[in-house]
Amino acid sequence: MSNEVVKKPEQTALLKGGKLSASRTSFQDRVRQNVVDIETLPHRICLMLDKSSSMNTYEASRSGSDSTRIELLKQALENFVQRCDFSNTAIAIETFPPSISIPLTNNLAVLSASSFGLDASGNTPMRACVERSLEKFKMTRGVIVSDGEATDWNRRNYSDDLDGEVGNCPTDDILFKYKQLGIPIDCVHISNDSGGEALLRRIAKETGGIFMKFTDVSSFAANFGYLTPGFRAMLTDGSLTAEQLGAKEIR
Repeated sequence: MSNEVVKKPEQTALLKGGKLSASRTSFQDRVRQNVVDIETLPHRICLMLDKSSSMNTYEASRSGSDSTRIELLKQALENFVQRCDFSNTAIAIETFPPSISIPLTNNLAVLSASSFGLDASGNTPMRACVERSLEKFKMTRGVIVSDGEATDWNRRNYSDDLDGEVGNCPTDDILFKYKQLGIPIDCVHISNDSGGEALLRRIAKETGGIFMKFTDVSSFAANFGYLTPGFRAMLTDGSLTAEQLGAKEIR
């Protein structure tokens, strides 16, 4: 048997009173050395997620296994966080109605576990969520996912014209704040009908975000991750079409 002594990687030798003694770098010290200031990361995304009662609607699946919209939203959330590069990205989550609020983090375990608390109930106070998120998080981009009409957004503040022409109605004050701060809001509408679609188009258009429409909600669950920083450009440069993603529209 070899008499060679193998030093463990974390062990260091210190000279104390003329004698060598072994010392370990504490776990806490090593963690501190790797701490990242979340607010310095270039991509800080707030996911604003609809968990109203309509999200309990069942959606037909090509596989024959039907799922509710809220279940598909959970799958979409997992798809999104798995596609993120957390060396440059942090995510916050805010729901409407409010029940889940996760501050900006790049902790994959925390974000993956957040889906367990997504249960559908209540109405659709989207505007309150958009306002609250801007106050709470130093984000660089927002993403709204919803399947219906907001119950707290004055319809005079946005156009019923599905083309979302800005000249058809006055500028909304909360959207103006996002625009001033250079924070785009990507909007995803997941429904077979058009309820809530005009508002989401408006939000995306006024803030410089992307609007996506999915009538096949299972395709949304599989492809929501394309809105992550590493893949989003594929939606804007024409590399991916709506048809390829199973979406009705991307603009």
